[in-house]
Amino acid sequence: MLVQHKLMLWVLALLCLIWVLFRTRLFQFLDHKSNAKFRDEHLDGLRCFLALLVVFSHYPYSYAYFQGKVWSWESIAEYPIFIKMGSFGVALFFMISGYLFASVQPKSWLLFYQKRFYRIAPIFLLSSICCIVIAFYLQRNHIQTLDIQSTLNQIYLWFDLGIIGQKPTLFGFPDSYLINAGVTWTLFWEWAFYFSLPVLFLIRDKIGIIKLALAILFICIYFVSLHRGFWSVLISFFTIGAVAKELAPKILISKKVCDLGIVLAILFMFAAADDIYNMVYLPVMAILFILIAMGGDIFGLLRAKAFVRLGAASYSIYLLHGIAWFGLNKYIQLQQLTLTRTQYTVCSTAVLLLLLLVCCVTYYYIEKPCMAWGRRPSKWIKALTQDAACQR
Repeated sequence: MLVQHKLMLWVLALLCLIWVLFRTRLFQFLDHKSNAKFRDEHLDGLRCFLALLVVFSHYPYSYAYFQGKVWSWESIAEYPIFIKMGSFGVALFFMISGYLFASVQPKSWLLFYQKRFYRIAPIFLLSSICCIVIAFYLQRNHIQTLDIQSTLNQIYLWFDLGIIGQKPTLFGFPDSYLINAGVTWTLFWEWAFYFSLPVLFLIRDKIGIIKLALAILFICIYFVSLHRGFWSVLISFFTIGAVAKELAPKILISKKVCDLGIVLAILFMFAAADDIYNMVYLPVMAILFILIAMGGDIFGLLRAKAFVRLGAASYSIYLLHGIAWFGLNKYIQLQQLTLTRTQYTVCSTAVLLLLLLVCCVTYYYIEKPCMAWGRRPSKWIKALTQDAACQR
């Protein structure tokens, strides 16, 4: 695999290629035709970049794993920028969630969770099914020696939608969770955030978003961090998103200043910060996201049509990219191919572009219809809502 500075040039070249390809009319089916005026297009563009950061981050991890190394940052210590890419992407994804749900007023919590189910479940299940099929194929010669009950229990946990967060071994295949790069761990935290909203909103409606956010940050920094430092940072990311939702409309700064501030914050985090998940750098991450919430788009980069379009498919990209890298490296391993760095890079480029095309299709034919279904109250939700209204 290429050394870091050459790998960075490859990433930049890929971004340019993606910009040229996905801005064409061929991909106009990804455009949002309804409520376009009310969408934060730059957040869609941001989602695209965050998903791609996670994709590029797992690229050296997957390569190192198939070279016999452990899936950990120590195995790719010579790629410090790529180590930070994934953490940075996840951090801002959590902030976006906090931002989007900070001020919503659900008419029905049942309908709210129905929407979340239809948003998360389809691609999650697709990713899990792909992992199960791949593991079954690779272990097909050892299936007869497995305990059926234990195997079924293991498969069952792969359909938990991320709520439980456990991904056990499949058919005896070691590190089965790495088939999709283990990305579903973040959904455990997303669901925890969603399930906490009814309680948080009761408090929010009484004391306001800012006071609630400050209270949560205080608890995270001075209490939770003493025992669960990682937890405290992740919870703080959601909280920062909520703070940005409240503060952004009240701060008047020119767009150029916002864009410059975003660039400087990103450079600082990648050049100076030792760990994105370090509580010490929370203020910098907070400033960065607040500037984005204020309309900062990195001098128009986040509003580029190609990236806005791919932002719609960012969830598919996030959950399916690990399978693409796994498939590439596993095929090379099984076929005992010996590729030069150039040949491996060319194959990786083709796999990534194919992945993006597949994700556009899964968004249009799976995600988009399912989200539309999720917005329609089911009969039992309507009945429960009417019964609750009558009781009042």
